[in-house]
Amino acid sequence: MNEEAVKLEQILKPTPFYEVLSVFGRAVYFPQGIVAQSLQAAKGSYAGNATAGVALEHGHHMILSCIKEALPTLDVDRSVSYAPTAGVLELRAAWRDALVEKNPLLAHKTFTLPIVTAGLTHALSLASDMFVDPGDRMVIFQPSWDNYELIFGVQHRANITGCPMFEDGRLAVNALYEMIMHCPENKIIVLLNFPNNPTGYTPTVEEMGKLVDALVACADEGKRLVVITDDAYFGLFHTPEAAKFSIFQDLCDAHERIIAVKCDAATKEAMVWGFRIGFITYGNKEMSSQVMNAMIQKTMGIIRATVSSSSHVGQNLLLEALRDGRFKTETAAVAAEMAERRDRVRIALKGHRSDEDLLRPLPFNSGYFFSLVCKGNPEELRQYLLENHGIGTISLEGRYLRIAYSGVDREVIGSVIDTVYRGARLLWK
Repeated sequence: MNEEAVKLEQILKPTPFYEVLSVFGRAVYFPQGIVAQSLQAAKGSYAGNATAGVALEHGHHMILSCIKEALPTLDVDRSVSYAPTAGVLELRAAWRDALVEKNPLLAHKTFTLPIVTAGLTHALSLASDMFVDPGDRMVIFQPSWDNYELIFGVQHRANITGCPMFEDGRLAVNALYEMIMHCPENKIIVLLNFPNNPTGYTPTVEEMGKLVDALVACADEGKRLVVITDDAYFGLFHTPEAAKFSIFQDLCDAHERIIAVKCDAATKEAMVWGFRIGFITYGNKEMSSQVMNAMIQKTMGIIRATVSSSSHVGQNLLLEALRDGRFKTETAAVAAEMAERRDRVRIALKGHRSDEDLLRPLPFNSGYFFSLVCKGNPEELRQYLLENHGIGTISLEGRYLRIAYSGVDREVIGSVIDTVYRGARLLWK
């Protein structure tokens, strides 16, 4: 049982609550990871808040003008009324069109119309509801987002196996293949997250091809794979070598024994973190229209049994933005700003190569952040930076420090990184 869950159990065990809690009720906890550390940093990060995966400029959230202007103009029927269970049909169609535009290989492939979810996390939870039973084997690249353990491990009691993401600075495709093939179970859930949280890495086109080939080889050997793609940070590709497509486009018809599940959201792409509008899409080589409808109906059933429907006002504001001619230009400008910040990080890190025995950056070419492998306890460094320098960062898995440059103005990125390394030298050298 997780350490935080044990603490809560000790509090509740002497009370009447404990005897009536479900198995999940006893196991659930609020992780002291990204969200909890971000809340702490919000109170004391006067020099730079490099915690949560949001885009900030001068301390305030960025917003697209096409969304800002639409906020006060939406009529009553499109704002306060119930949304359809599967989402506003026009939005679902617009999101599908956007998927095809960004992933051209999808143009002539069969996959479901995206179903609207209450954010990316809800999409992942729906995938877990649909495919994960207690004891099922799940394979994830490590390091990974801390919420995966809560969604798949605690709530649905999957047996999660972590595969180190890198081998000699490259995506560890062979290691993932070997791990899947050595699992005694026939059914394996594989979760892929690119751009990756927390490393900020997207595979190259070559690596993507090898990854698809490896998964197909596993299926050829008899494994039944459910491959869930968490595309939360899709579109934020900062270097030429980063593959600028979702691996879903290759997996959705790769093999009859591969079920591809795409989880994505407007959260980062449209910078509407609080709208809580995400999508889930299914694909398979042998997916007929009848099967597509059955999967949509099942997903609607889970939505009805949990959140009932997603925000109507958020869906319609997003739809207006997608229809606005400025949307692509403005989102491209934000991506360019993140690429510039990433470049400032790269330049700053060059000045600290002699200290890579203390803090070693993992490969990063996309997304909102990068991660450092720490010689010492990253939580010790995180607290030192916040308490002494007003810099908010995230410690993960007892080994990594994640820095979200998305929340740091480009002018101060260099000084923030210099301070991080000075702190590591003070604590560990």
